[in-house]
Amino acid sequence: MAEVEAIKDLDKVRLISHLLEIRCSKQMADIWNIGLNLALRISDLLSIKFTDIRDGRLIIFEGKTGKRAEIKLNDKAQLLINNIQLKHRNHIYLFQSYRNRQSINRKPKPLNRRSVTKAFMLVGEELGIRLGT
Repeated sequence: MAEVEAIKDLDKVRLISHLLEIRCSKQMADIWNIGLNLALRISDLLSIKFTDIRDGRLIIFEGKTGKRAEIKLNDKAQLLINNIQLKHRNHIYLFQSYRNRQSINRKPKPLNRRSVTKAFMLVGEELGIRLGT
């Protein structure tokens, strides 16, 4: 696996979010922003269902370790999640795949890691940094 860089500059964090939104989609920017606030592995982040969120807490079983994680959502994460839920009331997953034709008549699925990695790499290349999921 390629090594990636930690982004410590707040302005660069905001720029990445902005570029993800305009170059890829609002959904990719939301993955970036919520991911920053929850600090989960990408596979765990993409598997979040709206039913996993109750009373300002996210309760999941981590895929790699199998451990139960209960994460108190901060205000920013809660606001982003609420906005996604308002916009996509019928979605099961927080980051549900819905833009391609295959997803229209199939069982709901979350976005896959490959598409998120591709979007992050695109923005990373534009900024000259190794950006990963």
